[in-house]
Amino acid sequence: MDIIQRLETGKLILRVDKSMFHREAILSAAYKFTDSCYIQIASLDSDYYGVYFTSKSPNIDLDYKVNGFCNELIDQQLRHNLDDSNKSIKAMIIKKAFFPFHDE
Repeated sequence: MDIIQRLETGKLILRVDKSMFHREAILSAAYKFTDSCYIQIASLDSDYYGVYFTSKSPNIDLDYKVNGFCNELIDQQLRHNLDDSNKSIKAMIIKKAFFPFHDE
């Protein structure tokens, strides 16, 4: 099955692998495209989310938007990964900034 499928004119679905992309990354990426597309996200099965795109205007190149979403999804997943890997450092910086004289 193709990752991107045309459902009808002005509507596409993108299959997103749950093992590669976290739900928060998908939501963050989707938010950036709500100005030009209606977006719905649903679980298709145990392995994939379906991200449904419907253009808000007939002159929107939906294929271009979905491909842009794919790039944004990678960016958001990397941000999510970095945030996870830097949690302890971030907590330490916040602790030092707001409680500089607190004994450890």
